[in-house]
Amino acid sequence: MILKVNSNSPDKTFEIGEKIGRLLRGNEVILLCGDLGAGKTIFTKGIASSLGINPDNVVSPSFVIMNKFEGDLHTLLHFDLYRLGENIENNVPEIDEYIDENIIVVEWAQYLSPSYFRLKNSIDIKFSVRDNYIRTIKIKTRVGLKFVF
Repeated sequence: MILKVNSNSPDKTFEIGEKIGRLLRGNEVILLCGDLGAGKTIFTKGIASSLGINPDNVVSPSFVIMNKFEGDLHTLLHFDLYRLGENIENNVPEIDEYIDENIIVVEWAQYLSPSYFRLKNSIDIKFSVRDNYIRTIKIKTRVGLKFVF
């Protein structure tokens, strides 16, 4: 299933993340692709909020690669691959080791191998920016979630 949603503010991007977060059951890998400032971290804060995690605690883990947050029902593992960039081949974090009941969000997922985008439990989200804060968020899922916006 592919869905396109527009956001015209950080609050709307947060809300979209929150709505998606409410649908998650655990064992999903959310792959966020987009340029710097596209809204990936704000979107992740929305997901965290829906899991009972204080969104103020969610910051981009560029230098530590991964932050772990305990939610009401699920653990959120928040990866950021920006620092690894296109040279990630020899430094790929062991994302696979964390897939089970966790919810995994990967910022800068465009640096990962295409095989991650074929995982049956992946949700591929691409952010594109036009004008000032107009974002188009393209959501592609294989996990059977029904999005209503």
